[in-house]
Amino acid sequence: MSEPSAGSRTIDTPNERNERPCLPLDPPPAPPGGWGVAELHCHTTASDGVVTPEQLVEIADRLAIDVLAVTDHDTIEGALRARDHAVSIGARVEVIVGMEVTTRRQDHIVGLFLDRTVRIFRSVPDTVDEIHAQGGLAVVAHPFLGLPSSISPDRLRDALRRCRFDAIEAENPYMREGARGRLTAFLQDQGEGVGAKVGASDAHFGDLAKAVTLFEGRGAADLRCAVEKRATVPAIGRVRHPRPGLRAHLQNQYRSLLRLPVMRAGKVWRQWRDT
Repeated sequence: MSEPSAGSRTIDTPNERNERPCLPLDPPPAPPGGWGVAELHCHTTASDGVVTPEQLVEIADRLAIDVLAVTDHDTIEGALRARDHAVSIGARVEVIVGMEVTTRRQDHIVGLFLDRTVRIFRSVPDTVDEIHAQGGLAVVAHPFLGLPSSISPDRLRDALRRCRFDAIEAENPYMREGARGRLTAFLQDQGEGVGAKVGASDAHFGDLAKAVTLFEGRGAADLRCAVEKRATVPAIGRVRHPRPGLRAHLQNQYRSLLRLPVMRAGKVWRQWRDT
């Protein structure tokens, strides 16, 4: 997508910012029609989130988010419920079916625009290939954080010898100075292979729009076009959510440490059975 000329750009007005809490505090000059805003990484009670898919849609609508990708761990059930609920209530937000896929070495890859569940505990290149085979987009989730679920520069460099990604999360609430420096250096060296730069919240408590992806247009098709043309803008959001309480944290940990392993064991058994 070619950059609009300076004369054709508009600035999001204070009134629009008030009406659209999802917009960043100081967004860059907007294209005609203003920015579309996408939240590309969030979780529900279908995995380790603490809000239901239906509640997540309603939060996104209140924040005036245009596109919401529901990306539960290793399942698309929450995303399907969210999509159906958005349609049934006539929500403004458009829901993308997504999934945060656990790979063999625990690196997480987000698949967007999915039709079916992606197999888990496979190599990163095989995971990316399976996402692409069903017409989806493959996104590197929360890179270089130094955590088990966060791919390292060396492992990402190795994966790029066999596959290409559509996008990488360049803004998220967990990125500190060290990770940001590692990502900046990596993109300067290997940026062609990781695609567009996007922002995403990795929300588990309904705390959407802490980091967002800006794009020209409003709908999911416009977002996809912007990702494919590497015309997205990652941004830190201005929404300030209440701090989750002890009960919410306990629910998150219960789902993460107990329910998710059981769910994954069942998926691995079914994958083995169906081979």
